[in-house]
Amino acid sequence: MGKFRYILIFGVLGNGLALGLGTTIALMMSLGHYDWRLAITILGTISLIAGLMNGARTWNELLRVEAPFPLPYHPSSS
Repeated sequence: MGKFRYILIFGVLGNGLALGLGTTIALMMSLGHYDWRLAITILGTISLIAGLMNGARTWNELLRVEAPFPLPYHPSSS
């Protein structure tokens, strides 16, 4: 999986969307009125920014972990 696709799927659509949705709901409830344009703008902005940052950070952490060699195979019980 490419870096951009990883960041888009796991960053923006995963953690970014969750953070954006929570923030948007909290802001709309604290304001007392529901403006859908403002809500969609906040959701999109926070999802994109937080998701890109989180996706890039987890991509770098993913590459720093070394794979064990040789791979730990369990003996088959046949």
